[in-house]
Amino acid sequence: MNKYQPLEENTLSLFQKLLIGCLILFYPFLVSMYTMLPPLVGLVGYLIIYNLNKNTFYPLGGFIYLLNLELNSSLPLLLSMFIIILVYIFLYSTLKLLIRCRVCLLFALIVIIDFSYYMALFIYDIIFNTSTVIGDMLLIYYIVVDIFIGVFL
Repeated sequence: MNKYQPLEENTLSLFQKLLIGCLILFYPFLVSMYTMLPPLVGLVGYLIIYNLNKNTFYPLGGFIYLLNLELNSSLPLLLSMFIIILVYIFLYSTLKLLIRCRVCLLFALIVIIDFSYYMALFIYDIIFNTSTVIGDMLLIYYIVVDIFIGVFL
């Protein structure tokens, strides 16, 4: 009887869920093979933080994506999830009160998550004397593409 759904109840069709599932499963493979594809850690972190209390599908998919990305790219296991949980616990509520614009909040969270994650990777490299990430202009490219994709969604 009710043809119209409220805006808060955005439901996905089966095709959209399958498309998101394929993206979650296969995009990390492509990132590990082609270095010009950004890992999108900041965008996935924003989606996890923003939908943590609203919908369980997006955070669970985001955690699976990050775990798949870390396993395929031989990155430290669960480091990205740890950084995202720390940002959520310590910064998200304060930023949400300070920043009213949704796009500005998205921009700030993506920059904070990316910066924190790459700094944690550099600290990991120093502590364990490894080379998981190389600090060059490719990291800036990853962050810029991450922000552009987030803003245009």
